[in-house]
Amino acid sequence: MGKIFFLFSFVLVVFSCTEKEMGPISESLGKPGKVEVLSTETIPGGVIINYKIPKTNDILEIKAVYTLTNGQIRESSSSYYTSYITLDGYNDVEKHEVTLYTINRAREISDPVMVVFHPGESSLNKTAKTMSIVPDFGGVNYSWLNEDRANLIFEFYTENDKGNMTIINIISSKTDSTSQIFRGYETVPRKFAINIRDNFGNSSGVIYPETGEYITPLFETKFDKNIQKILYLDGDVSWDAWGARGVSMIDDDLTTFSHTDNNTSPGASFTLDIGKTGKLSRLLVFQRSDGNFLYNTGNVNVFEVYTTNDLSDDPDGNWNKWTKQMTCTVVKPSGAPLGTITEDDRIAAREGHDFSFPITMEPVRYVRIKVLSTWGNTNYTYFSEITVFGKNEQ
Repeated sequence: MGKIFFLFSFVLVVFSCTEKEMGPISESLGKPGKVEVLSTETIPGGVIINYKIPKTNDILEIKAVYTLTNGQIRESSSSYYTSYITLDGYNDVEKHEVTLYTINRAREISDPVMVVFHPGESSLNKTAKTMSIVPDFGGVNYSWLNEDRANLIFEFYTENDKGNMTIINIISSKTDSTSQIFRGYETVPRKFAINIRDNFGNSSGVIYPETGEYITPLFETKFDKNIQKILYLDGDVSWDAWGARGVSMIDDDLTTFSHTDNNTSPGASFTLDIGKTGKLSRLLVFQRSDGNFLYNTGNVNVFEVYTTNDLSDDPDGNWNKWTKQMTCTVVKPSGAPLGTITEDDRIAAREGHDFSFPITMEPVRYVRIKVLSTWGNTNYTYFSEITVFGKNEQ
């Protein structure tokens, strides 16, 4: 019986020792004084308020209470060790008010200080103004500038078979300049639009092309590989090494591949004669996929694409006579380390890696590719297949 009483008493002591009383973190020194506002500084979608903290040693934080353009009420706090507070999330440049409070360690609140300001133009509005929606080969091209590199959400729309607007894709981006192309549409008028959102619940509203709600995609076809040739100009290297063949890049067979010799990469190049002059829309490239080669060893990671429409005055392959059109990076969707492949990675490799030519590019006949790096940083490289799309000019 004595042991039971001792155990019961011990439990009571333990529980009483662990119980905590919630309350202020220090005794009250009286209501804190108000901040003294020194200046305001406009920023995109907001303002920075600079102030002087009251000369008492019990200040914990400065709290701001304000209402955004969309009616959302927000609170922000700044610690005792800073002399400013940042407010953001506005989507207009109209007059707004914010109430500032000083809070001490006893959790007492000062009298309010009202500050009137005009926020700067939001990144959302600035980006929406730059939005361009224009026809592209087999679809539509959305492009915009996001000079503030704000994190924005883009919702792309087109109409379905019933004429209702549906989402094609949603992406989040904070790069300063971006282009998104959606293909696979017939060359008939079709509605395309976009809506942009930010992280504060603001929206641009539906944006249509400047020319109207409808866009007619440009005609696109796959160029005939039966009339194409792999050429090796001075400065190019052979892609016929190790039993492989350069022509395998244009044989429409994903089980075959080209291969350069050792000590040829980075810098390995070749020239493709399309057979006819054409307005090029894009390149579709496929990796060597047998074994464990995907996103590994000699498969191409980064390469450059050059073009010309006449080789008669350039038999020596002088790079200065070629026009660089783009630098292409084969993207691994998962971002997983070398040697780790996910199903998304395999799907992307099976579908091919798509690289669009500038829509303003003049018609050409010859394409020249230079490899800058491989996935395994090897001194050799290979492609399985390269397919050119666009519109024949002759």
